[in-house]
Amino acid sequence: MRNIQGNPKLLWNLHIRRCKGSSFKSENMETKRNGFFSRAWARYVNDDHHWIEKQRGILIVAALVVAGMSFHSGINPPGGTISNTQNGRYSLGNAVQTEVDMDNFNKFVAFNSFTMITSLAIVVVLISGVSLRNKFWMWVLTLGAMFAMVCMVATYLHSLAMMAPDMYVNVTSVWISLIWMLGCGVVALVHTIFFVVWVVMKLFKRRMPETSDGKRNQDASEV
Repeated sequence: MRNIQGNPKLLWNLHIRRCKGSSFKSENMETKRNGFFSRAWARYVNDDHHWIEKQRGILIVAALVVAGMSFHSGINPPGGTISNTQNGRYSLGNAVQTEVDMDNFNKFVAFNSFTMITSLAIVVVLISGVSLRNKFWMWVLTLGAMFAMVCMVATYLHSLAMMAPDMYVNVTSVWISLIWMLGCGVVALVHTIFFVVWVVMKLFKRRMPETSDGKRNQDASEV
């Protein structure tokens, strides 16, 4: 103790350590007091998404698998295709569902096409070398992935309806699919809100120095 009291450098170092320890404890208390959305916002702002850069190859493979599945579903629709014309009554190679319910078949093709095109668009973004640490591209990829999953579930429901008698689908399957699509929509909405708020804050911070400089110049001219 006598050595510490006689050495001002050691006293100053101890003081700095105590200050850092108290500030660290106060920061931890503030983060614990913050709610879920504030913590999520802090993570959204501070996270550089480095883990996604490492998983770029896996994301490309996953998007290609989804696109391949959609391509296979489009060429081989539920119910198959007509292989026997039956004396020219049916057109050879047409989907069987086109003779049963054309409107439902068109919905199936539309959702399946949306799934395939969105997955291919994600592949193009990933292989183009765009930095995934950019929040704009992260927002685009998130919306694209959510949209592709929603369209995939909708395609699945239409496939079940086309194969079932009287287009009857189990209520449990319908509710599970709807809850999944609602969850994807909520995730996309939250990411969109965070992205819009982040853009507004960036623009506001850029305009603040301009306004402050303008006021200073005005005050200097008045003087």
